[in-house]
Amino acid sequence: MKLEFKLKNSAQALKSLKKARPKEVLFAVDSTLLASAEGLAVLRLAADFCIERGAGLRIEGVSPCFMPGYSRYLLPAGTGALACPEKERCFLGGVCSGIPAKHAGIAGAFKPPPRIFTDLEKCMLAILARKNGITTAQVLKAAKGIKICASCSKEGEVFRAAERLVKFGLVSKKYNRGVYIWEKI
Repeated sequence: MKLEFKLKNSAQALKSLKKARPKEVLFAVDSTLLASAEGLAVLRLAADFCIERGAGLRIEGVSPCFMPGYSRYLLPAGTGALACPEKERCFLGGVCSGIPAKHAGIAGAFKPPPRIFTDLEKCMLAILARKNGITTAQVLKAAKGIKICASCSKEGEVFRAAERLVKFGLVSKKYNRGVYIWEKI
């Protein structure tokens, strides 16, 4: 299913998505929506709906600075993309493919977002809020019941997310009897 997201039809597109409940979805996003906080909020709701339902999600025409934490669903900017002038300073620079050509008119809106939690980090915090002081294997088992993120399936992903949370001072790790124990501080 392909859905066009424009500022004027974003609420209707979300309604259509919820009614159809497709297995695969492609969001085509217009510049008018990217320039609006309200439109981006609806786009995030639609993306979260797809993620929670396990639908295959792809989003075209959106750079990571507009949807931090959703980069795995964003399609590359494609041919004719403009280099983002903020890429070197942006913490999302490693996953950014530039400004899609169709959004050249609003290139000034592409700015590094404030550092927020990724979906993997949110998932780790949600798991530790339910049960604190658990092993990596227990984190992976608990992640199957939480639909915040779609990729807590390997130990490496847990470690990367948890290590970032350790740097923020929100999580601690202890090594005990051959396993790591993760605790929310």
